[in-house]
Amino acid sequence: MKLKKRFTLNFSRFRTRLLFYIIGLLLLTLSSVFGVVNHVFRENTEDAIRHELLVTERIFSRLLQERSLQLTQQASALASDFAFKRVMATFDNATISSALTNLRKRVKADTAFLVATNYNVMVDSLRFQNTNDVFFATDLIKQAENKGHASQLVLINQTPYQLIVVPVLAPEPIAWLCLGFAVDNAVLAQLKQLTQVEISLLSEQNQTLQLHASTLPEFSKTLSLPETNEAGFFWRQSEELFLSRLVTLEQNPNGKLVALIERSWQKALENFYRLQWLLLVIALISVGLVSLAALFLAKTVSKPVQVLAEGVQAIGQGDYGVQVQIKSQDEIGKLGVAFNQMGVQLLEKEKIRTLLGKVVSPAVANELLSRDVMLGGETREITALFSDLENFTGISETMNAQDLVALLNDYLTHMSFEISEHAGVLDKFIGDAIVAFWGAPVDDDLHARHAVSCALAMQAKLKTLYTEWQKQGLPLFKMRIGINTGYAVVGNVGSIDRLDYTMIGDTVNLAARLEGENKNHGTEILISEFTYQKVKDVFACRKLGSVKVKGKQQAIVIYEVLY
Repeated sequence: MKLKKRFTLNFSRFRTRLLFYIIGLLLLTLSSVFGVVNHVFRENTEDAIRHELLVTERIFSRLLQERSLQLTQQASALASDFAFKRVMATFDNATISSALTNLRKRVKADTAFLVATNYNVMVDSLRFQNTNDVFFATDLIKQAENKGHASQLVLINQTPYQLIVVPVLAPEPIAWLCLGFAVDNAVLAQLKQLTQVEISLLSEQNQTLQLHASTLPEFSKTLSLPETNEAGFFWRQSEELFLSRLVTLEQNPNGKLVALIERSWQKALENFYRLQWLLLVIALISVGLVSLAALFLAKTVSKPVQVLAEGVQAIGQGDYGVQVQIKSQDEIGKLGVAFNQMGVQLLEKEKIRTLLGKVVSPAVANELLSRDVMLGGETREITALFSDLENFTGISETMNAQDLVALLNDYLTHMSFEISEHAGVLDKFIGDAIVAFWGAPVDDDLHARHAVSCALAMQAKLKTLYTEWQKQGLPLFKMRIGINTGYAVVGNVGSIDRLDYTMIGDTVNLAARLEGENKNHGTEILISEFTYQKVKDVFACRKLGSVKVKGKQQAIVIYEVLY
């Protein structure tokens, strides 16, 4: 038996569900991996950037301190130079300015101021202030007066400068030497090469930031102060997202100078994006390979299951001879072997049932096959029917054996059919006599009605047989039927090796006596008063009176069934 069907995507099928669950589980696993990797990588990247920003802040501060210290030492040495003091003693601004320019170049400073002890500017290399103007950073000189030197980050012409101040002593301060280096784009670019972090210097005033130097090529000159915290913050600049840190460098009543240290978030995630694409390609390849493997597995697993399902369906439809062909040696293969064995056993049982149904009533056959066979019975209310052919012995003497058996078999076949059609149990054949009953083994509340209805049908069927028999030249005979209702013992009677499902009791004997009583009254169907009480509303009956039958002490009222 070949059981083949083409694979189609139908979710009600086991194969499709198995394929769906395998691929779904893979996609769920890959999605979880993507989610975890994305979360962990972003968190680690953010932590790494925050650490880089903190390190850059420390490097920047250390750089300013070291250069300020170096410039302070150089400035102190210059201020102590005897030749420079002699130049100052000339009080000639041009000479002093030339000497100061040479000193500035010697120490590689970007700017130089010489300030008198009254805080007036004597020389300005940047020409930021006029001679005799009050020096713009008097607070810085006052710090130097207290400490001997001082340094501060200030804005000069919108450019940040790191200024240092030292006194020119003779031996008391006769002037203040102020040197500085610009903290401009070039300085920030060198720091970026070292740290790979973007740095911008801004001045803050009234919640507004003013740009003065930056490593970013595009940066707004003025922008609103973002919400910040010590750990860092995200903000957008020129449509690009940055993770930033805002560091205060100098602060005074007029505002403060800050450094904005930041790292591009998109650039920081470039490696992750490459990894993400790589994982996506691997995932797609994995899904493709797993889909093919799952499809093969689904076909491998579902095909024998489908064969078994079709085999079960065939058995359910009564085809017990179906055999499935499963070549695998696994559990499904063993299941196929067990299925075939089950089919063989069911076929044998069905053969037994069919054969048994020819020997006993189908109801009795089902009763015997559905439980363990045991001797014994139970008392139940039943209706017993006995039938016999009038003068059958005399007719049989006029026929040869083969014709007699053929005639009898034809008669018994039709009568057995009527008993089965009316839910009766054929007990036995006794020559031409038929014994049947209703109400066991299957419960039947209308057993009396069914028995009387069957008796009428048997008589009617016999009348129809007359026409066929007359054509064949066969003899005609009449049938007498006796019916009684009452309690009897029904069950398996006999020996352990051979038994018969039958009925025993006075109810059975009375039914047999009523069949014979038909001779005395010229009737075809007689019923007892016990049966009559159960069918009087359904069938037309004629009371014949009381008779005393053999085996009974009291007379029994009997009735003839008319129709």
